[in-house]
Amino acid sequence: MSNQSITYRNALLKRLSRADLDLLEPHLKRVDLPLRTPLENAKSLIEHVYFLESGIASVVARIPNGRDTEVGLIGLEGMTGSLLVLGGDRAAHDTYVQVAGDGYQLPASKLVAAMSESTTLKALLLLYVHTLFVQISYTALVNARSKLDERLARWLLMCRDRVSDDRFAITHEFMSVMLGVRRPGVTVAIQELEGRGLIRASRGEILIRDRDGLFQIADGAYSEPEQEYERLLGKI
Repeated sequence: MSNQSITYRNALLKRLSRADLDLLEPHLKRVDLPLRTPLENAKSLIEHVYFLESGIASVVARIPNGRDTEVGLIGLEGMTGSLLVLGGDRAAHDTYVQVAGDGYQLPASKLVAAMSESTTLKALLLLYVHTLFVQISYTALVNARSKLDERLARWLLMCRDRVSDDRFAITHEFMSVMLGVRRPGVTVAIQELEGRGLIRASRGEILIRDRDGLFQIADGAYSEPEQEYERLLGKI
């Protein structure tokens, strides 16, 4: 892919210099990313990296005989394959598409080769990996210390950042995985936010009606990772 007129939505690809893009573009493949598409499998070799242009991918941790829980969220601000940037080659967790979209697929070997050739490319991707780890650390803090309605408000704001739309498709089942709680708990939290006029939930879809109100409900759980991303990489 050598068309220099391509306009990327992915924030990392948009920030690359022409020289760094030239290292990646011949190997980038535009792909659709339907719901539940697996992007990485825990303990398996990372074969491809994905730069999302739309949609959301979830990094999901699993424990034996336990429930799955989302530990990271990736959209057009970032990429999968963070461990490749750090020198690893196997995924720590499962990563799969939570909100359908599309993006660019890049063979892992091509990314590794490009980073060995360009210090500026690797430096940019390391900054992104840092922001992802900040997000993951705050998710652990919020899951341990915040009430469910606060966690749901934060998560909805994070999704809104990545889809750039007040309306997106998501099921209660998925939300229970993302928040690490049972579906009845998710239903109660959704009803509470609906009762305050902050969202409207219909079958398989959420409409955000009051972003500022969700921010208040999140009560400090949202914004620190987002500010760190903006400080290091700029606005999405």
